[in-house]
Amino acid sequence: MRVAPVRILMLYVFLALPSFVFGQDAQRISLEDILEKEGCVKSEQSNITICKYDYMANGRKIEAFTIRPIAEGKYPGIVLLAGREGAKTSFTFASILARKGFACVAISEPGYGKSEGKADFMGPASIDVFAMGFRKFRRERFVDTANIGVYGYSRGGMAASLLTLKLGQEVKAAVFGAGVYDLKRAYDETKFDAIRESIKSEAGFTDKAMRERSSIRLMQKLRTPVLIIHGENDDNVPTNQALLLRDRLARLKKDFEIVILADHKHGQLKGDFIDPVISFFIRKLKPRSAN
Repeated sequence: MRVAPVRILMLYVFLALPSFVFGQDAQRISLEDILEKEGCVKSEQSNITICKYDYMANGRKIEAFTIRPIAEGKYPGIVLLAGREGAKTSFTFASILARKGFACVAISEPGYGKSEGKADFMGPASIDVFAMGFRKFRRERFVDTANIGVYGYSRGGMAASLLTLKLGQEVKAAVFGAGVYDLKRAYDETKFDAIRESIKSEAGFTDKAMRERSSIRLMQKLRTPVLIIHGENDDNVPTNQALLLRDRLARLKKDFEIVILADHKHGQLKGDFIDPVISFFIRKLKPRSAN
């Protein structure tokens, strides 16, 4: 792919300021236009390259992007799973990770962003699509195949838990941010009717649909160190989801950490959220750097 020259309007991506990127719609559109035309955007100043990374899964195009350091080499990899908002909302956080020496791929859920396919509320079809993207990414020349992690937030956190179980020891570290691990209980406890409607319309409301999207039932299979991170008063995804998973992993004697943030609104990823996530990935995927 050709690499487009850096343009002033693109610098927001590389400044890695979460509160800055989401308000700059005109700038994001410009970045999307350049990626669509050129394939890649490179910032020499921040040493980061963002490239389109779409792939085919079951005959449908899945939207994805790689965000990585410019310098050639093998980097620990992180797969970022996006939900309703699409993979582009991962640019800022992935840019922060890239500046810390990680290679990232951000993937849009089928039915959202520009990913084709039917939305299924992170059901088996979506998890299979993410697994294909994970395995494609791990074959890249710039990825350290021995050290790849998974990250997701909200629906992405739910997907991260299910993908981590599916891939087993292929995943070396996983962060579940504000995720759902018991879907029926989340359905009953959420304060938002719109979330219930999304669950019913995308997943259906059968016992089978609820079970296959509830990773807490399968945590005996977990072989990966996990960070659970959640807001103390999350209105969208009840905090009880994180506490239920904590208790389940503790009973199973699994390797996990948990951070409950007192001042955290759902979807606002500020320093108190980002710092422990980065610290966890450095410790688990770059152990020599942590010494």
